[in-house]
Amino acid sequence: MQPLNSPIELGVRSVVILVSLYPERADLNRLVLMDHCLLHSADLGGPESILPQTPARVGELGVKRTAIEHGLRVMMRAGMVEALATERGLEYIAREEASPFLELLESAHLRDLRQYATWVVSEFGGLDAVEIRDRISGVMDSWSEELGDLAPAEAVMEQEDDG
Repeated sequence: MQPLNSPIELGVRSVVILVSLYPERADLNRLVLMDHCLLHSADLGGPESILPQTPARVGELGVKRTAIEHGLRVMMRAGMVEALATERGLEYIAREEASPFLELLESAHLRDLRQYATWVVSEFGGLDAVEIRDRISGVMDSWSEELGDLAPAEAVMEQEDDG
């Protein structure tokens, strides 16, 4: 079993976001980006991030799409999310059962996720996926600069040997 980033965990996070967005809908791209904002809120000027600020966060977006899609399928089978074919493509919306379902789940982590999702929706809810990606890209550029300052130990040792 995959304990972190399992379809159930990502499905529940997607439901949290969709409940906060309701009655708006979101496509998969927008959900992936909003999930990233939810977990790394401090990087984007929000509350303290739920996840620690590690260099690995730079590559998270590239692997998250399929996992969130699987999570959405789990939540659709559970009746928490509905997929709608719209003129913009496939969009997801929370069903009426989703909010009461989340209220039944009692944990500090879920309470935090719900509060952070409220911030994410207030900050990014009116933006499309391209606009959210632009905001995240600006932050990722600064991460890359920070990571570039961390030269691998081998490179540092080679420079010392040359000098």
